[in-house]
Amino acid sequence: MARRVLITGITGFAGSHLAERLVGRGDEVHGIAHEPPPHPNLARVAGHVTIHGANVLEVGETREAVARAQPDVVFHLAGQAVPTLASADPLAAIRINVVGTANVVAALPKGAHLVAASSAEVYGIPDDLPVGEDAPLHPTNVYAATKVAAEAVLRQGQNARVTILRPCNQIGPRQHERLAASEFAKRIAEAEAGRVPPVIRHGQLDPQREFVDVRDMAAAYDAASRMDASGTFNVGSGTLTSIERILTSLCSLARVPIRTELDPERVRAGVADVLLLDSTRFRDRTGWAPAIPLDRSLSDTLDHWREQLLVGSSRPPGAQTEGGKGPRGRAPGPSEGSPRARTT
Repeated sequence: MARRVLITGITGFAGSHLAERLVGRGDEVHGIAHEPPPHPNLARVAGHVTIHGANVLEVGETREAVARAQPDVVFHLAGQAVPTLASADPLAAIRINVVGTANVVAALPKGAHLVAASSAEVYGIPDDLPVGEDAPLHPTNVYAATKVAAEAVLRQGQNARVTILRPCNQIGPRQHERLAASEFAKRIAEAEAGRVPPVIRHGQLDPQREFVDVRDMAAAYDAASRMDASGTFNVGSGTLTSIERILTSLCSLARVPIRTELDPERVRAGVADVLLLDSTRFRDRTGWAPAIPLDRSLSDTLDHWREQLLVGSSRPPGAQTEGGKGPRGRAPGPSEGSPRARTT
C-alpha cells in the first residue's frame, strides 16, 4: 500500500538514494531541503518528489513543512555526517545533529513512524566484538558525541514510534568527498583527467570496518519503516574490510598509475582498529541483507566522480554549481540541468 513519506536530508547522499527507492515502490515522497533548487542528486526522480523548503534548525519552518507533507513515515537523515568537518566546527555539528533532531521530533504528527539515522561510531573503541546494541557508548569524536545526544533526544519523542538505526560505514556514488572511499575515487578521476598529480595522500590504512552500499542502506531504512516495533538496531555487512583494501581496489580501477603517500595530518586519534557490529536483531526482524558487492560500490563511486568531471568540463566559464559544503555537508550531485523536483 502506498504511503506518504517525508525525508529530511533528501538531497544528500543517503536521502537521495532512499527517495529513488521509495518512488520506485510507489510511495508518495516528500522531502525537506534547506538549499534552493536545482537538486542534482534527485535528477532521477525529478517530478516524482515534492520538496518543502525549510531549515530543520528552525522549529517553525520544520513544523510547517511536516504539516504540509502530512507523512505516515518520517526518515530523519539530515545532519553533519563527516567526522572531520564536525570536529572542525563542533558548534555547527551540534546544531544540525542535535538541535535539528529535536526540531524534527517536536514537529512529528501523532502516530507517525520516525526512522532516524545514528552511527556505529557511537561505540567508539569497543571492549568486545562483535558489538551488540546493548554495548556501552564511548564516543571518541565530536560527530559520535552528537549522535549519542541525538539518540537521547529521539527517545523522548512522545507522538511517534521511533526506530533508530546505527549503520556501519556507507559507501557508493554521491558520497561526500571528505570521506575516505569517495575522496580516493575523486582524486583518481581528477588524475585521469590530468587535473592533479597522480598521488593519493591518506591517513591510517590498517583500521578494519564493515562497508554497506548506500543503496543497500536505503533498503534497510525502508525495511525499518515497515517494522511494527520501536527500538535501536545495528546495521552492518558482517564482513570486515581494511581501508588499505579500499584504496588498493580503487587504484586498480584507475586508468593511470597512482602513487599513495601517508599524510601525518590525516592520521586521526581515537580510531578503533576494528569495528564489527552484531546486526542479528535487525536482520532477523526484517529479513534485510546487503546485496551489492564492495567492488561494485567502489567502481560505481569512481564512475560517479568521472561523470562529475565531465559535467563540470562542459559548463560555460563562470557557471556556478550546487553542492558546496552546507550545514549538511553534501557533495555535488550527479548531474546538472536536469528537470527539477516539485517545490512548495
